[in-house]
Amino acid sequence: MSDIQEYPDVVQEVRGALNPGRLKLQRNSVIFKNNKTGKVDQFQSSEVEKCQWLKRARGLCLKLVLKTGSVHRYDGFKEADFDRLNKFLEEYYETPLEKVDMSLKGWNWGLARFQGNSLNFEVDKNLVFDIPLTNVSHTTTSKNEVTLEFHQNDDAAVNLMELRFHIPTDASNPESDPVQVRAVMVGLVSP
Repeated sequence: MSDIQEYPDVVQEVRGALNPGRLKLQRNSVIFKNNKTGKVDQFQSSEVEKCQWLKRARGLCLKLVLKTGSVHRYDGFKEADFDRLNKFLEEYYETPLEKVDMSLKGWNWGLARFQGNSLNFEVDKNLVFDIPLTNVSHTTTSKNEVTLEFHQNDDAAVNLMELRFHIPTDASNPESDPVQVRAVMVGLVSP
């Protein structure tokens, strides 16, 4: 097996902007070159903590989670790329390529869990979407609601600027603040 793999037609997602380019996986590094700007993003393969394979709107996605918590997503893979990519990642990055099942139920309720530097929204233990917390510019809370506001990205054609989560009141204790209770449960604030 070669110690280099190249994928010339992938798309890097950065805060909602889709940047076409070339992904090059080498024994010691990951390199993405943006076709439009020529900008090169690079990091060491020793920084990769987790490799995930997700089915998304633009085909299949390689999601690399670094030890620092940052997330890099590359879309446009084909099903046939999985075996070759998995062997490469196991051999050189010592990390298997984990298939992640996405929830396709369309439900608007579920669990929000913090994992590393992202907020994962899950239904029946399957990922619906994840939000890198570096994309969040501001948060506000009210009695039954948490609002996330996002950085505007001028490179994206469309921007998600705000996302609200409704947290229902506990019927057994209607006087308690459900946002405060959930924040204590996930360890965001102390009791």
